[in-house]
Amino acid sequence: MKKTKLTRSLLAAVSIVALSAVMYGCTHDGDDSPPPVVEPEPTAYEAGKAAIMAATTEEAAQAAYDAVDQTEISGQEAASLQAALASQLMALDTAAREAAQKMALMTAAGMIDTSDLSTQEAVDAARAAIVMLRGALAAAADVSDADRAMYMSMLDDAVMAVDAAQGGIDTATRRMNQMTALSGASDTLQAALAALSGSTPTQAQLDAANNALAALNTAIADGADLTDDEKARYQHEADNAAAPINMAQMAFDEDEDEDEKAANAAMAITAAKLHKGIAPQTSTADAAPGTALQAGERAADYNNVDTPSGTTAAVDTNINVGIGTAEVVALTEDKKTMVADLHGWEGKRYTAEPDDDGMYEAVVYSNVGEPTMGAKFNSGDTGENNVGFATTDGTLALADATNLAARIASPSFDHSAGYKTFKLPENNPSGSTMIPISGSYYGVAGTYSCTPTVPADGCRVNRAADGYTLALTGTGGGTWTFKATNPEARVTEMPDAIYASYGWWIHKSADDSTYTASAFVDDKGNVPDAADLDTLQGSATYMGGAAGKYALSSSTGGTNDAGHFTARATLEADFSDNSITGTIDQFMGADGMSRDWSVELKEAAVAATGGITRAGTDQENNDTVWTIGGTAGAASGEWSGSLQDSGDDGVPKVGTGTFYTEYGSEGRMVGAFGVNKQ
Repeated sequence: MKKTKLTRSLLAAVSIVALSAVMYGCTHDGDDSPPPVVEPEPTAYEAGKAAIMAATTEEAAQAAYDAVDQTEISGQEAASLQAALASQLMALDTAAREAAQKMALMTAAGMIDTSDLSTQEAVDAARAAIVMLRGALAAAADVSDADRAMYMSMLDDAVMAVDAAQGGIDTATRRMNQMTALSGASDTLQAALAALSGSTPTQAQLDAANNALAALNTAIADGADLTDDEKARYQHEADNAAAPINMAQMAFDEDEDEDEKAANAAMAITAAKLHKGIAPQTSTADAAPGTALQAGERAADYNNVDTPSGTTAAVDTNINVGIGTAEVVALTEDKKTMVADLHGWEGKRYTAEPDDDGMYEAVVYSNVGEPTMGAKFNSGDTGENNVGFATTDGTLALADATNLAARIASPSFDHSAGYKTFKLPENNPSGSTMIPISGSYYGVAGTYSCTPTVPADGCRVNRAADGYTLALTGTGGGTWTFKATNPEARVTEMPDAIYASYGWWIHKSADDSTYTASAFVDDKGNVPDAADLDTLQGSATYMGGAAGKYALSSSTGGTNDAGHFTARATLEADFSDNSITGTIDQFMGADGMSRDWSVELKEAAVAATGGITRAGTDQENNDTVWTIGGTAGAASGEWSGSLQDSGDDGVPKVGTGTFYTEYGSEGRMVGAFGVNKQ
């Protein structure tokens, strides 16, 4: 039988029902619920991504990624997994930082303790904790604003509490310091007042009391944190201190008046004697000691070469002073008294106290140049002073020609006057015939050796004016040599032996009743004269120092002032008309105080060889004018000098001179100056 299309459809439906019956059971027993849905298994990509996103640590996320079988996923899925891993790692890192920052905030906040801020230590600890919390907040970039707000509020509260506590502590500290200052100033004032009582106070005691009172008043004024009641006691003490201090000052002033009167009286006597004794230089003292000047003459010279009694060698006698028909007196350097340099010229003081002839004093200023480095010790260069260095091993025989006092030095030679003897060892077990002494010659270190002529006499070193001489003959004489430690060492040239000098001198009689004073200029060695100044054109300025003696003597209640002075000297030379003028100013008196004085050196003539003398016959030429406090005295006195040592340009490099001036009938001044071309 042929099947129709409908039949075939029914058969298909029956087949489907039958198949369903097989799948779901042959009978349903009345259960009409739908069959369960079966979920498909996740792919490798899906499982890997789910594991990555579920990871709670960076290590777990990386492990989940690494566990994916790359052969079971597509390239696009692989890229997606990498992106998922990077995103999860970033999220986990952010979460970790946030957790650490929150922990830091919690820890810092927990360190702040404002429960008891009564001590500076507690305040300092709280401030340190506040700094920590500020730092934690600044670093908490991953913490939300809401979470940060709580800590910001805690920070503000802590700052307010600490500031308030610090203010109280500071006030308490200031109060304590102010009370301590008041108490200390009070104790000092009471001690100073006690020192004022009982006798006439000294200036130092008065100063101490006034300073103590000022300190107490300052402490009272500075006690801003103290109450008026707390300061009242000290204010009362300060008020009461004024009276005893004023009374002590009055007693001091009365006593000082007496002292001042006595000092003024003594100064009046000194001024009168010096006023009478000041006069200009009238001659030179070139003669040797023992030679008299002419009557009325007064003079001095410096570094004069003489032959003193009992010697055969010419030596420097430093400075000679002669007065009238009295013999010329030789002064020696006072090496214990320092004289300050004056405008670059070296200062020295000289004195002498002959028997029954009172006291002589002189101060000299010289433009001494610095020593310079010379040849090697073993060079054999005889030099300008016949050094005689002839041996290459540095050994030098010290005979007459080389026995120069200024070059000889040794700590063993040091003695103030006379001579010093060095001898061979007493037992001399080695049989030595030579005495070694460490020292230096011409600035080079080495060893002196002396073989005594008579062994028992030893060898003698004599004190000289500018060093030492070695005895070559007579008692203590012997053969002297010097050997340099380093023969290659360079000698120090001799100190400058050619220079200009100026100064002042005074003689006080044995009974101190008569003073004689004047000034002088002189050269050491041959300072060359100027030459052909009459052919020069133009001008030159010279500046330097001046020094001398002055006296203002009044018997009518005027000024009495006397002593020595220092000043500045300025010369203006005009070579076009061979004239020169000058000014002495910037005076410093005997008390070390400045004087409002000046002395005009009126126009004088300059000779072709540099001499400064009166210009023509005009009486005012070469005069001087002394001005005191802006009021000039009449022209008086005189001045003279010389310009010397012409430079390569023909202009003299140095000048010296003396001057004498008067101020009415009460003032007299004599001085000298030394200047250098500017």
